[in-house]
Amino acid sequence: MIFNSSHKSKKTRNSTTRSKTKHTPASANASKRKQRAIHTLEQNSQNNPVVTWGLITLAIVFVLALLQSCQGLFSLSFDNNLIIKNEVPYEWENLSYDATGRAHYVVDGEELTRTGVDVSSHQGFIDWEAVAADDIQFAMLRIGYRGSTEGGIRADELFETNLKGAQSAGLDVGVYFFSQAINVEEAREEAAFVLQQLREAGVTKLALPVAFDLEPSPDYSGRADNLSPAETNAIARAFCTTIQEAGYRVIVYGNKVDLNRFDLVSLDEPIWLAQYVDQPDVNFNFLIWQYTSTGQVDGITGSVDLNLDFSRVSTSKSPK
Repeated sequence: MIFNSSHKSKKTRNSTTRSKTKHTPASANASKRKQRAIHTLEQNSQNNPVVTWGLITLAIVFVLALLQSCQGLFSLSFDNNLIIKNEVPYEWENLSYDATGRAHYVVDGEELTRTGVDVSSHQGFIDWEAVAADDIQFAMLRIGYRGSTEGGIRADELFETNLKGAQSAGLDVGVYFFSQAINVEEAREEAAFVLQQLREAGVTKLALPVAFDLEPSPDYSGRADNLSPAETNAIARAFCTTIQEAGYRVIVYGNKVDLNRFDLVSLDEPIWLAQYVDQPDVNFNFLIWQYTSTGQVDGITGSVDLNLDFSRVSTSKSPK
């Protein structure tokens, strides 16, 4: 239907002038019928509260349905994002804790996991012989990091000291880099820095992977906090590919929030999960589980992260 602009009413908000539109008998009768219908509806609503509450209920249902649909459109569901090819292969009835709070995964009397720590210069000087004597089998060492604001790359001040100490004590060692890359070029720059640090430390082979650790800043004001899943995947892949081409294995670290920034469906790299719960509740496979940040280990002052290595248990996803 086409409406002629000349038929618009000239009545304004404060005007008392009647409309100049000419009323025919038919239009007058239609107007009366409309007024009677409105009056009847108002009267029925007043006399019948069921009608009133029914309309209110319908309105509430409509609003809730609208909000639910908007949530799907404008927010990223963690569960939907993390339905990936490899389901968790672990049976959690095999998980137990000893009197010191350390976790163990035991099947038919055989412990299949190993316990390890991850440390940086924040732990200060570490007595690695005491660490090894306290039933710690491996260590993930911070090798460096990129600043979350200015973006400068720095080495961990105690990396080489920790590397020599842990290896001398007989621990298997891997390293991790705290990334704040915002594009694939910076990711390759970070990977090149890691490889340079390993060369300078005389390392040609690691028993454990090189971990890519991309976390948001504590106040969510960091340079890499607003990356899309596609961008995050591309950055992780650029870093990991550069490391793999040098002959090292890789792994991607994160908690639920960190990993939700990735598109895990298309992420090929294995996962090092950080989740401080009695047992993980994620629906994707992982090889290492960081299960507490308050562990106590001889030779380390204060609290330290404790990890379980599931590589002997996991069969569907292994480090590259």
